[in-house]
Amino acid sequence: MKHYFEYQDSKSYKFWQIEIETTTLTVKYGKIGTAGQEKVSSFETAEKAQKEMEKLIGEKTKKGYVKKADASTKKIARRIGVSYDEADEGKTLAEKVSAFLETPQAAEVESLVIAAWEEPQETSPQEALDLLAINSGKLPQLREIFVGDMDSEECEISWIQQADYSKLFAAFPALERLHIKGSTGLTLSSLPLQHEKLKALTIECGGLPKEIIKTIAAARLPHLEHLQLYIGVEDYGFDGTLEDLRPFMQKGLFPQLKYLGLVDSEMADSIAAEIAQASVLEQLETLDLSMGTLSDEGGRALLASTKIAGLKKLDLHYHYLSNDIIKEFKKLPLIVDVSEQQDTEEEWRYPAVTE
Repeated sequence: MKHYFEYQDSKSYKFWQIEIETTTLTVKYGKIGTAGQEKVSSFETAEKAQKEMEKLIGEKTKKGYVKKADASTKKIARRIGVSYDEADEGKTLAEKVSAFLETPQAAEVESLVIAAWEEPQETSPQEALDLLAINSGKLPQLREIFVGDMDSEECEISWIQQADYSKLFAAFPALERLHIKGSTGLTLSSLPLQHEKLKALTIECGGLPKEIIKTIAAARLPHLEHLQLYIGVEDYGFDGTLEDLRPFMQKGLFPQLKYLGLVDSEMADSIAAEIAQASVLEQLETLDLSMGTLSDEGGRALLASTKIAGLKKLDLHYHYLSNDIIKEFKKLPLIVDVSEQQDTEEEWRYPAVTE
């Protein structure tokens, strides 16, 4: 018997498959469209193999894997970036994007990842993004863009210089997923943001400027299903208040929204207390308040909520909850991720992503 699962979010597109034959379990996993890796385990009895399979399936579904009848087709993706050596040689992201646009593959690419560019702490990817916008006709299948896929050795997240995405939104009316890493110099749209097809928006940063929050809160995104915002801290760009986040807690702001992430916040307790009884919970499947400074104060507010039970998943990983509160969350009739408990005795508490 074979069971096949897939997991997708703004960063991942992977599969997990388990097959049982009497006393043998075969697990395959990896990125969708690849052969993946394989692990084979043998057990003393068929009953033990069956129990192990059920346990593993339970663990995967708790992490958000969804069972599928058939495997999804492979996305045609392209990653473009400038290495240290290439930057030393004078190569630029704009040059590499321009060369890519002249290849036959450009017409087939569905997912485009922009990695590091030359001196990302000082220069913006604006010229390269403008090239994509001007040449959108050469990218008819493009549905997903990730700009800023680099690690801290390439550039600290709060140092990444971002760009103005106004032209990109206008040039790609069929775009479905946009992931932006870094918020310094970021402009989502110089005009009121409207996009008919966008389904997922993630902004990953050390601190989210209030102007970006306001732009999103006032946007018309009728098909948005997934919204994840790294709130961050004041030292690295966050200059908003709880009041600025309240629009996201109202049902119907984005009528198709199923996943809301207000993550990586130093005011996680205040967010938790505010959203615990908010109307947006009536339409969500997943509420993500992970990677922040959530403590028992915010935890108790969530546990007292009359609306949390309607969720499928509550993601609180990386938190400062006590063991007693963690036990209470595990009793809830939904998937609750309370992994990565931090030291609750620490005087100073920090979100997971700041610098």
